[in-house]
Amino acid sequence: MKKWIIGSVLVATVGGGSWFFLHNEEQPQMATAAVQTSTVKKGDLEVNVTGSGSVTTITDQDVTAANTLLGVKSVSVVSEESVSKGDTLLTFENGETIVAPFDGEITSVGVTSESSVSEGTVLLRIENEDGFVSPITRGNGTTIDTTSSETTTESASSSIENNEGQNEAETENAASVTAEETSSTEGATAEESGNNSGGSGLIVDTVNIKEGQTVNKGTTLMTFTDGSILQAPAKGTITSLAAGSGDSVQGSTTVAHITDYSSLETTISVDELDITNIEEGQSVEVTASAFPDEKFEGTVTEVASEGTSSNGVSTFDVTVQITDPKNLKVGMSTEASIEVESKQGALYIPVEAVYESGDEKYVLVPTSSSDSSQSTKKVTVETGISNDTSVEITKGLSEGDTVQIPKVSSDQTSSQDEKAMMKGGFGDESGGGMSGNPGQAPNGGPSSTGGRGQGGGQ
Repeated sequence: MKKWIIGSVLVATVGGGSWFFLHNEEQPQMATAAVQTSTVKKGDLEVNVTGSGSVTTITDQDVTAANTLLGVKSVSVVSEESVSKGDTLLTFENGETIVAPFDGEITSVGVTSESSVSEGTVLLRIENEDGFVSPITRGNGTTIDTTSSETTTESASSSIENNEGQNEAETENAASVTAEETSSTEGATAEESGNNSGGSGLIVDTVNIKEGQTVNKGTTLMTFTDGSILQAPAKGTITSLAAGSGDSVQGSTTVAHITDYSSLETTISVDELDITNIEEGQSVEVTASAFPDEKFEGTVTEVASEGTSSNGVSTFDVTVQITDPKNLKVGMSTEASIEVESKQGALYIPVEAVYESGDEKYVLVPTSSSDSSQSTKKVTVETGISNDTSVEITKGLSEGDTVQIPKVSSDQTSSQDEKAMMKGGFGDESGGGMSGNPGQAPNGGPSSTGGRGQGGGQ
């Protein structure tokens, strides 16, 4: 009797548990799809490419003694004039002279009596009787005089003979030794031009600037005892000064550093899928974290020809010059938005309102039946440009029309159910952003094709 009672209890317990389990299986907690609507609007629609960077200066460079200038006092020859070995060709302001290294004809003259020339500048070209053309260049800090022209001529002639038979480019480069300049001391041997290049052995005479001073391009920074001067290569502030009166400097010596804080830029990285939409001259809107309520105008000045690859994705640097930096400081964080496409007076709706089924794009338009119940009808549309939030409708809808926008809501829905619902009803969300591929909803779900760029309709 006890066995029978116990068995009955077990049967009842198992049966009750099975009924509870099956009951719950038949009535699962499912996500419900709530809907909301939006109207077709008319306004300006923009497609932008965005990126972040930091503020840098356009001009930030060392100033070396290699680019000293020496004034030309007079030029004694003209083009196509015949000269003899030792003839004076030109004279510098400091008394240095350039003489003809051999008999020949002047083929071109590149300076005038008011020129200021840097080391290495081609002053003129001379052709000998064999048709060999030699460029005559300035050698810094040396003197070429008629008293030493014999040595200069011999050195130049030897160089020409040794280089005969080479191609024209090689010969012309080698022939720069014709500009070798010897000491003004009579009888001194000629120094090789390579030893005189870059302003080697210069002695600073006067320094005309100080640290923190703002200078314009062409301002004389310092002078040297050989009569040459060093000018500012660009407008900016002298941030460091490393030479004083009486100092001896070599051509490669950095004597000052100049930075222009009034001309600023920012560089952003653009995805390879978007870089084809970027070109020099495009307008840019720049914002800075330090000035959240202020916008700065800019222009694309450079688009990198080579990209940088990381984790299988390539990006390209885009440089943007800021038109009016105002209070921006070097190093501040920036966001840049480049407008790549826009349309005025466009009809647009939210991107999530557009569905795709194969090649067809459509929206759902709410309708009312005779019994006041709500339903929808499918309306095929054609689309135009789009950004992250809005897509242009070029056919199928009119301004003021109402379209349905799906929205998922759920009570006590598991994350797995939620994910499955989103995949089936809203499409792959890998699209979106100018750097992503447009998404496409499976099984006729809403399309992500409008998810490109930044901004939206007005």
